[in-house]
Amino acid sequence: MDRDRRGRRRQPGQARGLRPLHPLLPQQWVSKALRVAMAQEDWERFEAVVRAVAPQAPTQARAHGAALSGLMNAVEVAPPSPGPLDWMDWERQKTLRLLRSAV
Repeated sequence: MDRDRRGRRRQPGQARGLRPLHPLLPQQWVSKALRVAMAQEDWERFEAVVRAVAPQAPTQARAHGAALSGLMNAVEVAPPSPGPLDWMDWERQKTLRLLRSAV
């Protein structure tokens, strides 16, 4: 029995469902579904940016990603603040406070 490139078994005569429909993503890339709502004028501006980067992208999804990455790189934003601490961070900080107060 043959196997496809992801290791799944291929039945004799089976041709559908085993081939990837899109090129593999580079190693550090992640694909996520994204729902966005904005004004029609903003969509037209965004689609113009996508059309500008589309010749360098193999798929429409990657063209959208490249457009978003370019737009985010163009904006100067402070790095995000760290999220809430988990219990181990809290325990560590409590221990450090107690050790400092004991000296």
